[in-house]
Amino acid sequence: MAKAARKYLDAADREQQILEFAIDFVAQRGLRFTTRELADALGVSQPLLYRYFKNRDDLLQKIYDEVYLKRWDPGWNDLLADRSLSIRERLVRYLKAYTAAILDERWIRIFIASALEDPQITQKYLGLLHETTFPLIFAEIAAEAGVEVPTGPRADELVLEIVWGFHSSFFYMGVRKYVYRNKIPDDLDPIIRARVEVFVTGLAASMADLGQFLPAMEVAQ
Repeated sequence: MAKAARKYLDAADREQQILEFAIDFVAQRGLRFTTRELADALGVSQPLLYRYFKNRDDLLQKIYDEVYLKRWDPGWNDLLADRSLSIRERLVRYLKAYTAAILDERWIRIFIASALEDPQITQKYLGLLHETTFPLIFAEIAAEAGVEVPTGPRADELVLEIVWGFHSSFFYMGVRKYVYRNKIPDDLDPIIRARVEVFVTGLAASMADLGQFLPAMEVAQ
């Protein structure tokens, strides 16, 4: 990599090359690094590194943009809201696309390193899920089941936990593969379909009784 970094490249290509190296570096090393350590590993001077990245936080933001935002499809939420399809079919299509995007070694290892060492990447990404996707999944299952969505802070917390437990099971497959180094099935389609069926069937059947867990909740009128 050091030799490649010294070849003539225009500014955009050089920045991308350094960024790709930094992504691999962070995926293996974690987020407890200094820009000097990164520059030494890259085989360039620290001032050259700062020519492309203002500081460490700027570099982490660009890693987030490259690894996470570029793989986030705003159309996923449009798909989840498309009532021309059953909620089961919507979830299956969404989760096929989502797992294809996230079950990648760099994605998984950087996400975990951020959670443990510097949460700015993890918190930004979870915000995308918590603020839109998770409430949407719950609301669409409720709509198909003909049940009103509970409202209020305690209800919001319960909704988040219910959907998060289901959704994170797919992320955990990446943890098993890239952290625990365990094998996961090559074909995820039957697993996605089975988990969606179990989750939707169970949640739809129990939605009317969720009030027992939230005695003070308000129900949307």
